[in-house]
Amino acid sequence: MTTTVHCIISLALSTLVSVGHAAPPTNPPKGAQHPDNRPSAADTAKAPPAAPAAKDGLDADFLDFELLSMRFRPPTGSIMRAEGTGATATWIVSERADPPRFVLRITRLVASEATSTPAKQIDAYVKSVSERPAPNAVFAVRARKEFDMGGRPAAILYTSLREGTGDDEISAVQGYFMLQVAPNEFMVISALLAESDYASMSSLLERSFRTMEVVDPRVLAKDRTARMERGDHLLRGLDEEALRHVLDPVASKGALPVPHWFRISRSDANGEVQEVGYMTMVAIDAAQGVANPDRRENEWTKDEREMGLLVRVQVRTLLDATGTAVSDTDGRYWVRWDRGRELWTVRTTMRKGKSNSTSSQLGIRTAPVPGSPRPMLEVADVVPSAAASPPRRWPVPAVGYLSQAEALLLTRLFPKSETPTEYGFYWFDARSGRVAQRVDRVVPGAGGVTVFSQPTLESPAIEQRLDSRGDALRRTGDDGSIVEATTGEALLALWKKKGLPIQ
Repeated sequence: MTTTVHCIISLALSTLVSVGHAAPPTNPPKGAQHPDNRPSAADTAKAPPAAPAAKDGLDADFLDFELLSMRFRPPTGSIMRAEGTGATATWIVSERADPPRFVLRITRLVASEATSTPAKQIDAYVKSVSERPAPNAVFAVRARKEFDMGGRPAAILYTSLREGTGDDEISAVQGYFMLQVAPNEFMVISALLAESDYASMSSLLERSFRTMEVVDPRVLAKDRTARMERGDHLLRGLDEEALRHVLDPVASKGALPVPHWFRISRSDANGEVQEVGYMTMVAIDAAQGVANPDRRENEWTKDEREMGLLVRVQVRTLLDATGTAVSDTDGRYWVRWDRGRELWTVRTTMRKGKSNSTSSQLGIRTAPVPGSPRPMLEVADVVPSAAASPPRRWPVPAVGYLSQAEALLLTRLFPKSETPTEYGFYWFDARSGRVAQRVDRVVPGAGGVTVFSQPTLESPAIEQRLDSRGDALRRTGDDGSIVEATTGEALLALWKKKGLPIQ
């Protein structure tokens, strides 16, 4: 749980990822079951940037798969998530509905032969399934076509599969789209549909598949290098003065700043707004020791007395509709003013009645020292229900490394620009538990600034609107959840009115 909530916090204000246990539908299409294509509940999906609906039923914007050097336009209102890392990852796109009428799985296929074609791959698949002995199973080819797309061989196959009898019967339509990109390499989109949706959905999906474009990887590599250079240039300009500029203003008589409040809600199937949780964030000038609630001030070491930027994020997530079970998280992220060291702690407590369970995470980035000139990042998790595991360690990238505290305030750090600008960084991504590249595209507009952020290169972009200072105003999650700026008074009054716990 710690890693999940830490991911929520570390992205909360830079990308405003859905908080707590809110997740998109993970059921297969109604009437369809297929374990290899069913979205896993282990990972929260992320939606591509919202785009106006086109007349062809597809999103006006392309969904980019940089690691596959490919893009295509999905059906309007699709949601997406990634499993795995790098070019071997699998991307899952489904309709934003429960249950969805389609589930798509996007992969790269490397054939065992030195040369092949989509037709040969389909022949081999049909032959293997047809010859596989299975009692009470019926397999049939529903549709098949081969064609040329942009000078590349392509093919579409739809098959029906029924297994079992009576209440145990499983029935589904499986579709495959293949586009050849090399003598033995293919982009593959597999589709899972219910029998009842095949007639209406197959034509829509084919329109979507036929929008696929292969992008020159050399162009992508050049763009990636350019945005990493912009990101590194931005970070190298962050001295103490620049970081102090993003602190929240001190209240009267030197009191701590008033934190920023965010409401997290979602509309149910009947259109009624349900509360999911709330979050607060504040950025202050503080000693490192403040980032560790387990250490008293009189115990602080010399390092713990060093001053820096501290971002504190607190989250309450409802685990049931009435609030009898909640999850409370306290995340504290510190970086020294010269950016040479960082430390963070995240503590999450699950509460139900008188019982509770707490897990935590500690992250430390050391400063270079004689004999160890390259700084290291170390992250340790403590989960009571799991066996202890050794800390994970990574050498910190020499360029473009973004601390956790800076990531939370990144939208305040972007320079003003009249044109869209893309930045690349390395950072610790808690969702995948690794140091990864992230991408942030800043788009100015008449109504303010919008930022599209990808936590990793596998992830689709998440959109958020900002105010003039760079603070988040609103973000709509792919599962229908809405994260929006509010005030503590308004939020607590609302929760009190609904009988939800505010203590």
